[in-house]
Amino acid sequence: QRAGGLIQSFKQVAVDRSSEDRRPFDLKVATEQVVASVRSRLLKSQSSLATEMPSDIIMDSFPGPYGQVLTNLIFNAITHGFADRRGGHIMIQARRLGQEQVEITFSDDGCGIPQEVQRQVFNPFFTTGRAQGSTGLGLYIVHNLVTQQLGGRITLVSAPGKGTTISMMLPLLAPGKAEPTSAA
Repeated sequence: QRAGGLIQSFKQVAVDRSSEDRRPFDLKVATEQVVASVRSRLLKSQSSLATEMPSDIIMDSFPGPYGQVLTNLIFNAITHGFADRRGGHIMIQARRLGQEQVEITFSDDGCGIPQEVQRQVFNPFFTTGRAQGSTGLGLYIVHNLVTQQLGGRITLVSAPGKGTTISMMLPLLAPGKAEPTSAA
């Protein structure tokens, strides 16, 4: 049963990532599916990831881009936040903000980001890991997906030695035309 569940999760994540279709989705389920799809990378880096979110947050949005945001944040934490050690911890939390928004908080206990670097992390091609093959597009893509396609806002708080927290305020109903739920 567990293997069957994992296969279903992988299939749904693959379908969502291959399309930019809008659809209603349960935020907790979508998050768990993304986490399951990157579990091997987490294990390889000896990192742990936990989620805390209610199971009643339904979004009418874009699960593919949402999954790409989470995947990029997870890989960024592993590559940059935990670069100097193995076994970091990541937490993804969500909570409703009124009837129309959700706050998703992604935090890690990695090495943190110096103040002068924080101002540039969402810029295209900016990276501190170019020598290790980083392109500097991960957080740029995250910023664009959150602010443009998902219609939200994103903020970053970090300090050297204190880890990093990225907060995203997303509307439950993404901007743009909602898909009709039934034929007229």
